Amino acid sequence: MIDYTDIISRFSEPLPAETLAKFIADAGIPCDVVENWSVFALERYCVRVQRSRLAELKDALKLTPVANGLSGPAAQIVAGQLAQVNIPCYIGGWHGFGRWGDEPIKETAEPGAVISVPESLSKEAKRVLDEPVPEDELSALALRTAPDPQDPT
Repeated sequence: MIDYTDIISRFSEPLPAETLAKFIADAGIPCDVVENWSVFALERYCVRVQRSRLAELKDALKLTPVANGLSGPAAQIVAGQLAQVNIPCYIGGWHGFGRWGDEPIKETAEPGAVISVPESLSKEAKRVLDEPVPEDELSALALRTAPDPQDPT
């Protein structure tokens, strides 16, 4: 029998995807990060999990919303901000209605994107999000490109 995998979250940068995937793997649930190129979406780094483990994943993550009503780009910036301090997050809402092949793990009826984090990290995430972010840092997060893995510097 084939055990299919489903995309559970998409990110425009690799760091938030890798941070979420590491948290999931540390919880004992196999997952991977794949690149999914699309001319229609900037979120090319996808976290995939075995379909048969989705219920277990929902129980392990115990996702708690920490920000809502965000635009897609704003949600990606927040995801990057959280990942920089090693807080995994899930982006739901704006794609929670399901792109073909995506499996929402946190249902929401909120308009816009919703950022959720594991319950155990929700206080830390809220503290990070309450800190003002300098404008130049926001610009850098929004415009940053992934480093070249072949570059030795």
